[in-house]
Amino acid sequence: MPVDAIRRAFFDTARIEERLRYDVWRETVSCVFDVDAVRETRDPRRFNGRVGSVCAGDLILSDVTAVAQFWQRRPLEIARDGLDHFMIQLFLNGAAAWEDRSGQHVVRAGDILVFDLACELKSQATDLRHLTLIIPRHYIAPLLNHPDQHTIRVLPSSLPIVRMLAEYLILLNRNLPLLDSVDSDGLMPAVAAMVASCLNSFEPIGRKAEASANEDLADFRIRSFIRQNLDNPDLDVNQICDACGISRSAIYRLFQEEGGVRHFLREQRLKKAMRDLLAHSDTQIAVIARKNGFSHANDFSRAFRCRFGMTPRELRNSQAGYDQDVQPFSREAGRECEDWLHQIG
Repeated sequence: MPVDAIRRAFFDTARIEERLRYDVWRETVSCVFDVDAVRETRDPRRFNGRVGSVCAGDLILSDVTAVAQFWQRRPLEIARDGLDHFMIQLFLNGAAAWEDRSGQHVVRAGDILVFDLACELKSQATDLRHLTLIIPRHYIAPLLNHPDQHTIRVLPSSLPIVRMLAEYLILLNRNLPLLDSVDSDGLMPAVAAMVASCLNSFEPIGRKAEASANEDLADFRIRSFIRQNLDNPDLDVNQICDACGISRSAIYRLFQEEGGVRHFLREQRLKKAMRDLLAHSDTQIAVIARKNGFSHANDFSRAFRCRFGMTPRELRNSQAGYDQDVQPFSREAGRECEDWLHQIG
């Protein structure tokens, strides 16, 4: 029976020299999000942020209090940290808002926000307090009916199943810090099952009411096929349809919410290329371009800059500066949670 010691960490800007509070806070949370705040909020006399966290086996639970600010997770953060976890946030106070293709969204006190750390997010939050549970993808994905369809979703507190999960998170937050150790083989299945039970009561985001189980299966099969063949420069809609046994009209319908199957294919190639550029800094850019389906380095560079606002070479240069300048300061800020995020799972 594996038993893990409960690890604890606490960070409070009140312990930081007043003039440095905002900058240290930004650096402390940069292991997951890039944050910003308006001038009035950055005022050291007003600014505050606190994070109390526990790590129990491969679970991380944090109690976060912060003033109003902008929270962003961009492709650059995603590529740099490589985190592949689900984040479940119960808002105890405050609210956050964001906009995507389907419109504007708001999460309020009592609601739960589910966020896939492999995806992008840009939101604006009021003064808030929330509980954040982080579960590695490979623990919870097998329990979900639609593991790729929970990018950013709000679970409203008006539903009983959501209130049950909220109360469960509150109980975890109340009791986990009091323990000295935990049976990790028993805790993870219980927590993952509770979260999955709640998520499985919702339809996939963007799924039409008349969509069938066969369409869900086809959607999963197509996405898997595309991800496995990103290095094929000739991969196109016709090849995908032939390999997956689906008509062009059906595949267009399945990817309508994402701008079409060609857009999805290009997005997957560019995101994988970004990860490869950072993970394999000694590999030539042209080689990485070919491995991700781009026959010509110039075409790859143009597409990369159009998507991410920088060339592949500029990305590598920015990473070099990040490694030299940011990490030493981060360690001084006492970011135990950053180590946990890379250790779990």
